Amino acid sequence: MSSPVLIRKNFWASPLAFAGSLCIHAGLAWLIITNMNSCGQRGDFGSSDVYREVGLYMVDDSAQETEETSQDTSEQLPTVPESLNESLNELPEMTQAIPQLPDLPRIGPGPTPGKPSEPSTHHSDAIAKVLSRPPSPSTAGIPGTTKFYGIATSGRTLLYVIDCSGSMNKHNAFRYAKAEMLSSMERLESTHKFQIIFYNDGIIEFKDRRGKPEIHWATALNLSRARTFINGMSVSGATAHYPALIKAISYSPDVIFFLSDAAGTALSAGKLDNIKRKNNGRAAIHCIEFGEGIKPNVENFLHKLARQNEGTYRYRNVTQFGK
Repeated sequence: MSSPVLIRKNFWASPLAFAGSLCIHAGLAWLIITNMNSCGQRGDFGSSDVYREVGLYMVDDSAQETEETSQDTSEQLPTVPESLNESLNELPEMTQAIPQLPDLPRIGPGPTPGKPSEPSTHHSDAIAKVLSRPPSPSTAGIPGTTKFYGIATSGRTLLYVIDCSGSMNKHNAFRYAKAEMLSSMERLESTHKFQIIFYNDGIIEFKDRRGKPEIHWATALNLSRARTFINGMSVSGATAHYPALIKAISYSPDVIFFLSDAAGTALSAGKLDNIKRKNNGRAAIHCIEFGEGIKPNVENFLHKLARQNEGTYRYRNVTQFGK
């Protein structure tokens, strides 16, 4: 009698066991194939479940934002007109005029009641002060040239020293002297300074508005006042040359025009030397002599005065003035 272990070994090695194993494997293979085919099918398979393909998709967010932005921009931007002139023509016209502002009251005390026509001394003095004011430094260059009886000069400060003694009345000599002075002063520029001294046995100086004798700027106001001063002078008295020349030098001018008929006491050599020393070469002293007849061949003190002070001497025959 065979053992159970031996029977079990013989069974798995028998054809019957092989056939059974083959059937089992074939069944499993059929089930696997059947399930794989069902995964690829779509539609209803006797139940309510619907099968569809699934998977992962990558979405570009920047493209979506660009599309949304373009849609928003197209909705917000206004329509631009084809022609700018057409859009300007559609604007409403500004027909409303600017309102007139009322006259505002002036600030200040205003004129004094009851005295509308009273002249203001303060304002006239202020205007005169402005007209007498010297020119600004920017315009104070080298002054132009003026002349006195043919003697040209370009000095900045000029003095006219004119004899007005009684002897100057011959042949209307003094009247011609004043006319030549006025002509010479018309050539002065605003950068010139000037002073006028008439003398006989005394000295008469051109004074400012305060009554002080001083050098004057050649402003329109001062020249106008000087013309009045010159026209108002007349001849009288004796002749004293020296005090007038010393007074003229005290102004420290650049030029002195000295006009006289050389009558009276002549300047001595000592007085001529004293004038030269006091002048010290600062002023050129030009001398004009009014004489009767032909010019003498001898020198007098006027020749020496001009020569010692770098000036020029001129002679005028008063008998020829009327001609």
